[in-house]
Amino acid sequence: MRYTDSDSISAPLLDDRANVEGNAVKTESTVISNNSAMLKRKKYLIILLCLSIFGSFLGIIHLVSTAPEFNQYRILRAYQNQIEEEATRANSQRPRTILFWNSFFNNKRWGLDEDTVGPDYFRDNLRCHEYRCDLTNNRDFLPDIELFDAVLFHAAEPYPFLQSVPSKRAAQQHYVFALMEPPGETKHVLSDEGNFYNLTMSYRLDSDIVWPYQVIEDIETGEAVAPAVHTKWRTVPGDWNDTSVWQLWAGKTRMAAWFVSHCETLSKREKLAAALQEHIDVDIYGKCGNLSCPYTSNECDELLDTRYKFYFSFENSLCNDYVTEKLYNAMKRNVIPVVFGGADYSRFVPPNSVIDAEDYQNAEELAAYLRYLATHPEEYMRYFWWRQYYRLSYRSPYCDLCEKLHSVPFMQKSQTYTNIEKWWMGDQCRFEAKIKF
Repeated sequence: MRYTDSDSISAPLLDDRANVEGNAVKTESTVISNNSAMLKRKKYLIILLCLSIFGSFLGIIHLVSTAPEFNQYRILRAYQNQIEEEATRANSQRPRTILFWNSFFNNKRWGLDEDTVGPDYFRDNLRCHEYRCDLTNNRDFLPDIELFDAVLFHAAEPYPFLQSVPSKRAAQQHYVFALMEPPGETKHVLSDEGNFYNLTMSYRLDSDIVWPYQVIEDIETGEAVAPAVHTKWRTVPGDWNDTSVWQLWAGKTRMAAWFVSHCETLSKREKLAAALQEHIDVDIYGKCGNLSCPYTSNECDELLDTRYKFYFSFENSLCNDYVTEKLYNAMKRNVIPVVFGGADYSRFVPPNSVIDAEDYQNAEELAAYLRYLATHPEEYMRYFWWRQYYRLSYRSPYCDLCEKLHSVPFMQKSQTYTNIEKWWMGDQCRFEAKIKF
């Protein structure tokens, strides 16, 4: 093929033009790319500048907010809050202190083993859930009487003649009205003691701290079922055979026994016993009867197991919730208790475990039912069904008191019995029994 001169000249020119145009495109692309990078850098610089300014602003605010010359009140409050928190934390760990102000029927220790007991005793002996407490009859246990968290006053006997009550008292100190006797045995003019007590500790179920002689526990759950205002008992089985009682049945040839030394009472229980004696045999041991047995031995209790079918657990007063050891001691034996008192016994013991005299119109009707049970051993045995499901136990009221003294909501609560006489004596006891005798 032959090339002309024009062909040979035009080809390089085209190549050069293409190169120039390509370079121009490349240059424009490079400029655009460079401009984009510069814009990004500017954005970053602006962002960094803003962050730096904002950080400096925050730093200035922090310096101003912490500068003592601007915030002396806030710094003071923060320090006080810190001190209060540390004090609260330390206070929550310290043992609470409880003082016996007077004796419990000539027992200065109120039945405890020593004059002063501490957290170990609460945990190991009393088996309290909350055990961080000290209990003492020593008024010098703390440097000042105001430092005790609670002071217990046994109101069933007079307070000491000298310094009958503490000479000074802290605002948060709890004064506890404590006793196990009914209102008729209170040795105080309570009208003079208004606005004195903060807490009550007694047998009554509406006390701040209930102080029962015994409690009924569910064997399966370990829960304390009674005494309580509302109780939920298991269903009484249709029939029941208690082997231990059956084995003793042949020797139970005597009808009823009563151990008593207080012969004239507000409840007139002695007259009820005399009325029953007109219909059944009742053996009375002690100062009020003509029989005796060694009080300090187990012989009296063993007599109930081996010779008697019934035991009279008669209270000296007909008062709300007043149920004493007379009932629980009998329940520990293989004998049916016959109770006479002012309590609703369904709040204290399982159904069909005792015979309540107040369920009968008169002494003759009650005696007739006792004779029926004495000649129908299968019915007699049903009164012991509860032993398969429940047991008698003891829980110290000091556990409850110790727990309350460690409770923040309780300690923040403020209460005072303005009229302790009305609370303790008003509409609590009656002088006439429902059963006629």
